[in-house]
Formats: sequence, structure tokens, C-alpha cells
Amino acid sequence: MNVVADFDAKNNILRATLEGPMTGALLLDLYAQAVNYMESHPPCRGILDFSRVTDFEVSSDAIRQVAASPPAFPGGYMRVLVIPQTFIYGLARMFQILGEKNRPELHVVRTMDEAYHLLGVEDPEFHPVS
Repeated sequence: MNVVADFDAKNNILRATLEGPMTGALLLDLYAQAVNYMESHPPCRGILDFSRVTDFEVSSDAIRQVAASPPAFPGGYMRVLVIPQTFIYGLARMFQILGEKNRPELHVVRTMDEAYHLLGVEDPEFHPVS
């Protein structure tokens, strides 16, 4: 699994694009990295792009574990999961429903255009995050 992170300072959006196979262990590790990033940076909105995920072997227990955890992003900052694959989309909706009390700003969409529309972004200017 490769993760490419970039940031749009103009629109205050952190975007992570996932590439390759996803496992439960990788999901939990990605969540921990997001928590660490958010603790050391100013609050921002977020996009997690699953468009390039080639395989998804994540148990419902791993999804429940992340859903039960405190949100990585602070309240008041919208997060959008972009997931075109039907199976992964269904699991993401389960995650959204399980965590809706803790994550009311979380949305699940199928395309990046939908994500930009929700965030009110017309011309994103993403640059790599080191």
C-alpha cells in the first residue's frame, strides 16, 4: 500500500490517496498516522481517496475499531471519503453510520468531483506533504 499525501493551503484540505491493496492492519496504521499528523498541524478538512485501492481485505472488526475511536480530525472540519468501488463503498457507509455520533462531518462519495462539490472547492491547488 502506498499513501500519497498532499495539501491545498488555499482551501485548507489535506488529501491522502491510497494505492494498492488495503488490509485491516494498514487501515489501523493509516488512522494512527492521521491522528499524529493532526496533533502536530493546524486543523484542516480532509479527503481520503480510495480510487486506486486494488484489493480490500479489511474485517468489519477493524472498521468497528476505527469507528469507535475518537475522530482523527477535529470537530467542525469536514472529511470526505472518495470510494468508487461498490464493495468498499458499502463498508465505508457502515463506518459512517457506526461513527456518526463522533463524526457528523464525515461524508462518503463515489467521485472526487462530488468531494470537491461538498467542500465547495472549484480549483484545488494540492502540493506534496513531506
